[in-house]
Amino acid sequence: MPRGVTGGWSPGIPSGSWEPEEFTNDRGRGLVIRCRLEGAPPGSFDPPAPLDERLDLVRGVGPATAERLRREGYLSLADLARHPRFGREAAKAMAAVGSRDVRALARMGARDEEMLSLFRMEDAAVVDIETAGLARVLPVFLIGVALKEVDGWEVRQYFARDFAEEAAILRQVELDLAGLSVCASYNGKAFDEPFVRDRFRLHGLAGLRFRLHVDLLHTCRRLLRGRLCDFRLSTVEAHLFGAAREEDVAGHEVPDLYYRYMQEKEEAIILPVLRHNAIDLRSLAWLFEWTARGPGRWEAGAEEENGPEISGKAAGNG
Repeated sequence: MPRGVTGGWSPGIPSGSWEPEEFTNDRGRGLVIRCRLEGAPPGSFDPPAPLDERLDLVRGVGPATAERLRREGYLSLADLARHPRFGREAAKAMAAVGSRDVRALARMGARDEEMLSLFRMEDAAVVDIETAGLARVLPVFLIGVALKEVDGWEVRQYFARDFAEEAAILRQVELDLAGLSVCASYNGKAFDEPFVRDRFRLHGLAGLRFRLHVDLLHTCRRLLRGRLCDFRLSTVEAHLFGAAREEDVAGHEVPDLYYRYMQEKEEAIILPVLRHNAIDLRSLAWLFEWTARGPGRWEAGAEEENGPEISGKAAGNG
């Protein structure tokens, strides 16, 4: 049995059956813990407009001009490609959509969540990490990943039982997620991505290159502005999905619990951290589906003013 964490434990989240297993690669060994999350997020969905109907992606076309063009019968970029003035730029936008050129589309004004329509959900990894502290000189000890399957999600938690195993979990994530096109995170552009990139470099690893990184914190701030007191993940999940966390550890407690676990090697110390990360991944997977399918209309949640900005890892914690 792998040292430090044994099988047969449950994180206390719905539909979770857990199977810890040890892996070995060219950088050492570590632990991966798997869980299946069944079902889909509750609520209705309003499918987003296809990108090829975004006339305002064309240079020189603003909201008023786009509305006028629609009244004239130009309903898509293909239609607009025949326009005497905007045809050339519309053809460029069409080519960017067809080739899934994320950078070009972003320059044209497409939002990250809108570009999700260019990819399958099965091409994405939802990622959340836990670190031994906020400074990037400290290791990442847990990389949680949620992957979409036909009938639900698979959660994988790559766990380093001590600092020496960090390189192995980074390498295993690099191997397992190679070929995926999309990364989804919560405050990941500010915290997770630069943190993990520096840790990859420290260990001489190439790291991962996704075509699109959707930071769901930014999406929530835009779509839910004025409805929430803050944008912590726990606040968002309660508003959208009616999910309430019970006996969850606070994000600032995670490093201390990991240090205690390394000293005492008692699995009961680290299990709340693994459960916390798994709950985050469940909520992020649901939030990703909510975003990719098209945000629906939820009546839950108070219409409150925005709270203070949240920086660092705390933006993703309950």
